[in-house]
Amino acid sequence: MKYILIFCLFILLYSCKETIQEKSELYPSDSIDWAIDNFPSLDKSSNHKVLTLGVFHFDRSRDGSDVVAKNHVDISTELNQRELDTIIQRLKDFNPAKIAVEWRPEYQSNLDSLYQEYLAGNYKLGLNEAFQVGFRLAKILGHKKVYCVDNNPPLPESINEIEDWEAYADSLGHLGLWHSYDQENSRYNTFMDTIQKHLNVKDYLLLINSKKNVSRNKQLWTTGLVNVGYLDKYVGADLLGRWYRRNSRIYANSKNLVNPVLKENLLIIYGGAHKWILDELFDSSPDFQVVQFNELMVK
Repeated sequence: MKYILIFCLFILLYSCKETIQEKSELYPSDSIDWAIDNFPSLDKSSNHKVLTLGVFHFDRSRDGSDVVAKNHVDISTELNQRELDTIIQRLKDFNPAKIAVEWRPEYQSNLDSLYQEYLAGNYKLGLNEAFQVGFRLAKILGHKKVYCVDNNPPLPESINEIEDWEAYADSLGHLGLWHSYDQENSRYNTFMDTIQKHLNVKDYLLLINSKKNVSRNKQLWTTGLVNVGYLDKYVGADLLGRWYRRNSRIYANSKNLVNPVLKENLLIIYGGAHKWILDELFDSSPDFQVVQFNELMVK
């Protein structure tokens, strides 16, 4: 028995030594260059291109944004209709296989009915961007439908419990942090409101989709309000989390429209405030290459 135990111990030690040696050869611990070169990245060629067209809401009566412009662009003017024709022709060159719009899936049958009426010549297009861009482009491309991908998750419980936001922020000593970016955010909103009356629809969409505006929209979420309730109920952070939650659902709804085995392009027509986060989500997916509207317009 004694010799058997010694033999088993020898085999165990030899196996461990061999395993350590194999691991050492496979993963040399003294080479960061080797680690970088052999890093298990998820590298694959993207089958699809995606373009998120950030827009202002063409139909002011249906604009549910927190900040509604006073100097609203009239999409129905002859000049703006001609410019929309130019924009749609450029989007046609992008050749999306699917077009997604800011309508919730429960209204898909309503949108389908309107689109079929439009194809039959029985529906005069409303002002909504889903109609003015989505329907018009879908008809040119011969699409059978335009897809609803929106989602509106419920507010977090921590937010529903608050009746007076200013009083709550003040009680935590966070009022100053909340208002610290008020002046800058007001300056941005005033600029975007005022500039509308100086730009035609094409140039205003180029501004909305510009790198500067996309970055500024992101900053609106990471300043001011996010500070309310830190180290407490995190109501500001929870609102930011809800924005990620909503857009991650939009992302999931949109990305699954395309056939994974085909090379299909995807066009998403959405309020400009969503563009930064949708671009980030699609940019992180190995299946998609993000295309920018502004680059498409200068080709």
